[in-house]
Amino acid sequence: MNNKVICENCGHENAINLNQCSQCDETLRNYAYYKNDFKDFYKLFSSKNIELLKKIPLTDTAYDSILNSIIDIGNENYQVFPEDANVQHLIKIAKPYARVQYDNHNRYPNLFSYYSFNQIYINRITPNNMIPGAIIHELAHHLFNEIIKQSIMHLLNLEKNLYIESFAWYLTLQNDYLKIANEFVSHRVQEYFIPESFTGYTSLLDILDDNEELEKEKIETELNVGLSVSKDVIFILEKYVAPSYTTNPELSEYHNLEYNIQELDEQNKLNAMYTIIVNTFVFIANHKRDMQPVLNDLNQNYIDFNI
Repeated sequence: MNNKVICENCGHENAINLNQCSQCDETLRNYAYYKNDFKDFYKLFSSKNIELLKKIPLTDTAYDSILNSIIDIGNENYQVFPEDANVQHLIKIAKPYARVQYDNHNRYPNLFSYYSFNQIYINRITPNNMIPGAIIHELAHHLFNEIIKQSIMHLLNLEKNLYIESFAWYLTLQNDYLKIANEFVSHRVQEYFIPESFTGYTSLLDILDDNEELEKEKIETELNVGLSVSKDVIFILEKYVAPSYTTNPELSEYHNLEYNIQELDEQNKLNAMYTIIVNTFVFIANHKRDMQPVLNDLNQNYIDFNI
């Protein structure tokens, strides 16, 4: 579905949203992708696209296609690495998806790592034995975001563009309930692949503690979505990452959370994802005057992090 940008140095075809060649690290001249144009905003959030979204549900066949297209992004680095994989192996696996680098600006000194606008940042004081888990955790955030992006691309039959990027970021940054699902996904994926250095569902608990006004029933719904989508992210990463079999899934630490977390069946998972995408899309379309500067700010942040 995606257009490609050709590296002038090595001729490699890269995803349209990359600013650095995944083959040779050459800077890509891809400025057109990072153009913040209000006409694109109005074209995306149009009444025509609302009607299209409401007519076409997110089917299991379509969702399987989305997962496989995300796997295809990383196929150039296809390799299952050994269970004692080092950081360089993980950086190689992440490279077609998100750039891994040290946080030289020390933006979040209390975090081992964080993910922002297709960039994975590692704190320089993060212990070496914690870095693999940190990369897996942040890469899972990226893949969750990519699933959202590719779902809207599929539903509207559109190529990836800057406003679709910012729409996905708005969903995962501004919706308190979806942030819960997103954080659960990253912790569960990290626990699955690198349980020996797993430190628990700490950042998820922080979100819950900071949002005591949220409804317990809706929290459980998002945790159920998170558990279900975490299996999809694991499915993607197992193509490149050797899983650890040292932990019984029934002993996963999420069972210690004070919520009834159950995996959703495929249709209920897709219905939940479809509903939040469509409802948020319609909200933005119906509040264009207020929402354009919000998404423009996200666009600018995306540009600043990627150029």
